[in-house]
Amino acid sequence: MSEPDVNMIVRDAHQRWNAAFNNGDAAAVAALYTEDGTVLPHTHTVVRGREAITEFWSSLISAGVKDHGIELLDAHEAGEIAYANGKWWATGLGDNGKSQQFGGTIVTILRKQTDGTWRTCLHTWN
Repeated sequence: MSEPDVNMIVRDAHQRWNAAFNNGDAAAVAALYTEDGTVLPHTHTVVRGREAITEFWSSLISAGVKDHGIELLDAHEAGEIAYANGKWWATGLGDNGKSQQFGGTIVTILRKQTDGTWRTCLHTWN
């Protein structure tokens, strides 16, 4: 049986991430990262490790961010690392208190685990 291509690997990772986030499960989102995973949000905060990642995503879910999606633009594999870029969007409350859609670009780096699964080790967006 052949190995999945990098586009399938990254799309699957994005689909699992979106499903966990859109179900409001910050712990399930954080479980998709490596133990030493890092999230670099547009706020310039460095969020490192699953516990901190859980807290970070929990705060956004609690603030009403929902309907998250990712469109993969480009993905590459280099051995045990896959890196990808794309576009993201989500719905949340704007400054006026009304629901609005936000979006931007995203970069994810995934690392192949010893069990053959892929987990995000670095995630940033604008």
